[in-house]
Amino acid sequence: MIELSEVQRIGQIVKPHGVGGEMAVTVPASLDWTDDIDCLVCSLDGILVPFFLESIRAKSSTTILVRFEGYDTVESTSRFMGVTVYMPLKYLAVNEEEDPSWSTFLDWKVVDSKAGLLGTVNAVDDSTPNILFQVRDGERERIIPANPEWITKVDRKNRTLMYNLPEGLAEL
Repeated sequence: MIELSEVQRIGQIVKPHGVGGEMAVTVPASLDWTDDIDCLVCSLDGILVPFFLESIRAKSSTTILVRFEGYDTVESTSRFMGVTVYMPLKYLAVNEEEDPSWSTFLDWKVVDSKAGLLGTVNAVDDSTPNILFQVRDGERERIIPANPEWITKVDRKNRTLMYNLPEGLAEL
């Protein structure tokens, strides 16, 4: 069984691409993977399931196109639309201990020293110099700057970011 600690969330399958089973996956602009990647992991019904790749290629800086082995029609790939996609850590080109990317923190909990649990990082906007986390707690959604000066602790084991946010920012 694949554990969340063995993979990193990279995006979501958004639509079919063409009629041959290729699918478009939205990814952070900073995603960089090794050339030897042979599988991706999808979250299906809450279970992480590996799928072997027939092909993977970049379409743009925020979209990759993937084709899974055994899925070669639009009909066969329809079950994947909207599914969250993860990459095994061994295929990431950057060692996160040396040079972490902000997308490393997808699905991590965000806790403020005063306000407590704010939610889970649902998306990362790294398209501008001011990196932003989209943090979701149920139906509530917050935008929190990924400002290293406000992050007091990075707990990799529990996948938690501890913040000391300026007054009023946690209430937004």
